[in-house]
Amino acid sequence: MRRPATLFRFGLASAMHAIGHALLALLAGSLVVALARAWGPHEFRSGPLGSASSLSDRAFLLTGIGLAVVMVKGAAGVYATYVQGRVAGEVGGSLRLALLDALLAIHRLRRPRHDDHGGLGGGPPAHAVAALTERVHEVELGLKLGLLGGARAAAQLAPLAVVLVALSPRMAAVAVVVLGGFGALMGRLRAGYQRATGKAAREREALMQAADEAVRHADLWVSYGAEAKARATVRRLGEGLSRGTARLEGRAAALSGANEALGAAALVLSVMASRAGWLGAVPSGETLLAFAVAFFLAYRPLRELADARLALVRAQGAYGELRRAIGHEAAPAPDLPARDWPSGILELRELRLARGPCAPLSLRVTPGSIVAIAGPTGIGKTTLLRTLLGLDRPEGGAILFDGVPLDDAPAGPAARPFAWVPQDAPLLADTLEVNVALGLAAGVAGDARAALDRLGASHLAGELNGARLGAGGRVVSGGERQWIALARAIATRQPVLLLDEPTSGLDPDAQRQVLEAIVRLRGLRTVLIVTHRPEPLEVADQVVRLEAA
Repeated sequence: MRRPATLFRFGLASAMHAIGHALLALLAGSLVVALARAWGPHEFRSGPLGSASSLSDRAFLLTGIGLAVVMVKGAAGVYATYVQGRVAGEVGGSLRLALLDALLAIHRLRRPRHDDHGGLGGGPPAHAVAALTERVHEVELGLKLGLLGGARAAAQLAPLAVVLVALSPRMAAVAVVVLGGFGALMGRLRAGYQRATGKAAREREALMQAADEAVRHADLWVSYGAEAKARATVRRLGEGLSRGTARLEGRAAALSGANEALGAAALVLSVMASRAGWLGAVPSGETLLAFAVAFFLAYRPLRELADARLALVRAQGAYGELRRAIGHEAAPAPDLPARDWPSGILELRELRLARGPCAPLSLRVTPGSIVAIAGPTGIGKTTLLRTLLGLDRPEGGAILFDGVPLDDAPAGPAARPFAWVPQDAPLLADTLEVNVALGLAAGVAGDARAALDRLGASHLAGELNGARLGAGGRVVSGGERQWIALARAIATRQPVLLLDEPTSGLDPDAQRQVLEAIVRLRGLRTVLIVTHRPEPLEVADQVVRLEAA
């Protein structure tokens, strides 16, 4: 938590909530005793507190005081819960940023020419990133329900313990001994639960990945007439996932419920020892009754404390995985000045790619031309674009732009003259203006309408103006995604645009419109198009076919 004042208010609210809980225990005990004296057995009615009528009045007064205490306790609990969620959210946000920085750091470093010279490998696959973001959520829950929730539960138990000691110190001592002994046993069980949690998380991740893979390729199973087999596989994976999850949740519920059973056992043993005279003089029935009521009110914080420990166990395992993923310190973004790139010649000299069987490539691209790069699947077309961007390092050869070598330049627009439009054309969950201006320096305004107008798609500026796009917002079609991605690349003013399958997945009309937009860039920007379709080849000034070595 960055502000100590907020943490102090959380502590104050938790203390008020705990004291309110203890006051409720006292009031409840007094109320039960008063009602027992008024309407209970003869031994209670004959007590020294007065007539049944005065006892009824006292019970009414106690209920009124109880209402006021509940209202104050509830308000304090609401604020403490708010702070729990806020702190957990801030920590989760920081972890997500650290995870993003770790992934970005992979491409910030200047790349060594060979693997044995050090450096980081490629980033984790998408399913691994999704699993890590799930671990962040588990850490959030561990902080909210485990650390802070456990602190609140412990704070509730502290004044209750004072009340119990005040009522009967010897009975309270017996309860502490019983709780401590069984608590040590529960600690060993929680250690086993932590190991089981880590194993179950890994198994769940593998099962979910396999199930997602089976669901994602439904069209393939249809083409093979294998719908029944695919359904059987998904059902089997789903059953395995549900069994593992159910076992883990059942074990968690058992550990959580055991704390309540432990509290009940401690109360029974305390009362039994007192009634048997093992603790000296036998307390009065009123004291036993008040002690029992106060102890019953400790059940909920005892269970919350057990749940907090389980949440902390899960969070510790998740945090360990995150620490391994974010183990290295993220490299700071290179402090390179913004660069206004000229229009120049792009030259590749015997460039050898790190992946794919592509033969060494030599190429000279004149400014303002459109070059289509074709070749069989897996030859290295996308790897070529990633190598130009500095995201993959080459095995050898040279890359020059306007005569300047780019071999050791880090990724980014200040060090390389490229703007990239990847095949899936990803969007931020934000407005059109923010998405188009993504590649501009901070404080530099982007003109989404002007960029779209150069593509002949100015109508999108009116249709999408101010709307949040993507996840949680307006659904964006494949063609619209391509327009926005192209506009983003144009807005950067980088002289070379790298387009990876810009017409993939588009219908004929949308493909025609995108190709017309690319043709409008001829003479203004150099455009490299990776494609496996014949239509982009028709608009190219030069076609380069990659071949195996």
